[in-house]
Amino acid sequence: MKRKSEVSGFERKVCIFGYALVPIFFIILYFLMTETYEDLYQSNLGAEMSVGGIVKDVYGYIPRLGEFYQRIAVHFMTPQLSFGMDMVFRLVTAAMASATIYLSAMFVMGRKLKLQYKDVIIYLGVMLILMVSMCSEAFTYRFSYVNNYILALLVTVGFLLLFRLKSKEAKWYKMLGSVLLGFAFGISTELAPVAFLILTMVWAIAGMVRKKVVWRDLWGKYRLQTIGVIGLVLGLIFFYLGGGMGARTNGGYAEVYEYVSLTNIFHDPIGTIYSLVRHLWYNIRYVFFAIPLMSVFIFVEATIFKKKNEYYLWWQVMLLLFCVLFIGATSLVAVHDDLYPRFMVPVFLAVVLAIMLFVRHVVEYTKVSDKSLKITSVVLSSLGVVLVVDMAFAFTVYNRKVAPMLEAIKYNPGNELVVDPIEGSYTMVPSPVFRLKQLPPFDWGPSMDYAKFGL
Repeated sequence: MKRKSEVSGFERKVCIFGYALVPIFFIILYFLMTETYEDLYQSNLGAEMSVGGIVKDVYGYIPRLGEFYQRIAVHFMTPQLSFGMDMVFRLVTAAMASATIYLSAMFVMGRKLKLQYKDVIIYLGVMLILMVSMCSEAFTYRFSYVNNYILALLVTVGFLLLFRLKSKEAKWYKMLGSVLLGFAFGISTELAPVAFLILTMVWAIAGMVRKKVVWRDLWGKYRLQTIGVIGLVLGLIFFYLGGGMGARTNGGYAEVYEYVSLTNIFHDPIGTIYSLVRHLWYNIRYVFFAIPLMSVFIFVEATIFKKKNEYYLWWQVMLLLFCVLFIGATSLVAVHDDLYPRFMVPVFLAVVLAIMLFVRHVVEYTKVSDKSLKITSVVLSSLGVVLVVDMAFAFTVYNRKVAPMLEAIKYNPGNELVVDPIEGSYTMVPSPVFRLKQLPPFDWGPSMDYAKFGL
């Protein structure tokens, strides 16, 4: 490990520049983004409500962490950037997205990031892979997407770090933070917290079988983690006692996504199993590579790297099991249209983390030269600049294009929005390189026209 005095001035500059690219990207993005129809629709419905009324309404509908934040944020935001609370919420959203990338890189490194080439390579690698993939849509399509699903990713990775960093110092404020983080994770999404709860049970049982963990360790050696899991359970109780399940298993949502209740297996076992298998096969169409790829990582870790840092193998196995559980649970619905990239984004992130963990281990195992790391960091920083310029160009053009059209939107507090006829196209042209784009402010937007890979 390099000491501070051993880090060259050029390395420090490259790292600082690389670390700055991500927040710069998200600040520019969310300053330029125009609120979409869903954002305006939600703002219009809650226009006459207080913040307390919005919280109550969300709990009765779907009490997700991101849904609470989204509905409160759009209550104060304006269609395009303005000074005041609108700018505050756009900055908070940018901070959430940036923190998700940073904490993901921290997870891979197993510590805070430093001014070193290998750290900034992992950091920019996470960002660039996410922006190339279809899950970039969760960051760019609507504020409702980033506020819901990226906030969920943020607390998910934050919760994982409790285990990855093996935090042990159980001071009162850390215990309070752990239970609150666990609670936030518990209400983040429908599937990820349940999958992780199962994995923690597997971890505890495996540790006890291998005699590396005993019951008293859960409150002694792993107190913060145990407190976090308690918070997670409380969050799940809070979520499932609210309107979340009803909103997903009844009405239009269940019909559109062909929801299958597991209780049907008692009176129609063949039909239910057929539907679940059909959904599973359909849902893996864009993530079919995940399990084979992660299995290769595990094979290499177990056969070639087996005597080098066992925790790499452990985390590869846990990430794979998470993907298996999550993808398996999605078989209850047929995940299509623009639901796919945002609903499956935890799987995409798990794959990115697995890739970056493997890359880091390869770098350590093969002792890659400083010159190679230097060149790689410069290349990735250059790609980061391309990403920022690419996005800024496309979103600036679209921001200016729709600005004079926004007068067509007639607000009707507490009811449906009214949109006057608009002359000309208002579809956004995606960015030239990374194909980034957002949905329109005038209608829900046909998903086939906007989806990055034609869902």
